[in-house]
Amino acid sequence: MKPIYLTHHDIDKKKWDDCIQRSPNGMVYAESWYLDIVSPGWNALADADYRTVFPLTWRKKMGFYYLYQPFFTQQLGIFSGDETVAEKTIHDFLNEIPVQYRLVEIQLNSANTCHYKDFKISGRLTHHLDLNQSVENIRGSYSENLDRNIKRAVKSQLELSFQIKPEEIIQIFKENRGKNIDNLGKKEYSMLFDLIHEAKKRNLITLIGAKTPTGKFCAGAVFLESTHEFIFLFSAADKESRNTGAMSFIIDSFINAHAGETKTFDFEGSMNQNLARFYKSFGSKEVVYLQIKKNNLPAYVKWFKK
Repeated sequence: MKPIYLTHHDIDKKKWDDCIQRSPNGMVYAESWYLDIVSPGWNALADADYRTVFPLTWRKKMGFYYLYQPFFTQQLGIFSGDETVAEKTIHDFLNEIPVQYRLVEIQLNSANTCHYKDFKISGRLTHHLDLNQSVENIRGSYSENLDRNIKRAVKSQLELSFQIKPEEIIQIFKENRGKNIDNLGKKEYSMLFDLIHEAKKRNLITLIGAKTPTGKFCAGAVFLESTHEFIFLFSAADKESRNTGAMSFIIDSFINAHAGETKTFDFEGSMNQNLARFYKSFGSKEVVYLQIKKNNLPAYVKWFKK
């Protein structure tokens, strides 16, 4: 069945969310409330009964419409109630992206496989840890360096807190790593705050902070519950915490709390080798998802983008 193009006001969000919830590859990123925050006014492709859907997150710049990957949204793509998403289905949906979107730079989800000459396709990595095992088994796969970091946190008398506020985590980030990230500004931080606030109302969020013996918050993390996984959505650490193993301590505590559940822990990255090494130290496995690009902009705009 040929996909139908739906503008935002035409989308039946109840049917949409039902599809995401029943999809084997369903993710919280694709639920309507999440998309409303990260890409207000998003459009979509869907078949007539909303069995298969594809969110189109768009913007307009210099008079041109384009599809982009929103902040705090690692994967989107095609979601289906079928056991697997057939490659033909993926091609059918990609073929129906309206020509008005002159540039496409988006990321599919890890269940979407695609070999399509019309798009430039590259693989990206995330890391998954299977939580459906005992915490002893999980910790048995930790690297020696990770074990040392956790012991260092205990020796440093770090205390975990579940009362940390999102503003505190964001502020730690701004004062440290955020100084070197130019594309994170007031708008993006506000979006993150809105996501956390809305997820909290839905009982989908866990915030964990680490405090020094003097009571100072030195690190914090945001964990988001999705359909089939927990997502390591956002984290922040000051310089001091890097020497005390605070983030290792925080993640280990979350894993300990959810070991044995039939969910995956998604570290949400990373293409950065140092971060990838850190995530692998928990015994996680690499998972590939695809980034697709297509540029039909006029020549002078193509040149300008470079």
